Amino acid sequence: MTDSGIAAGEHLAPGADGVQAALAPLGRLAHVPVSEHVGVFEQVLAGLEAVLVSVQDAGGRQPEARGDGESGR
Repeated sequence: MTDSGIAAGEHLAPGADGVQAALAPLGRLAHVPVSEHVGVFEQVLAGLEAVLVSVQDAGGRQPEARGDGESGR
């Protein structure tokens, strides 16, 4: 396992399932001291980055930036 909670070489499923898996460590926040929250947030960030990589590897199209904080539809 890496610091992200994802096994080395493991790719999260693209889409909503992968995002949900990446966000799962947030459920631990209520059970760990505040001093450990940064580590949990780092795990979530690493997991979300892994989801983005897996979507890109799967040939997923990235939304076009619109400049207003909204992704293209």
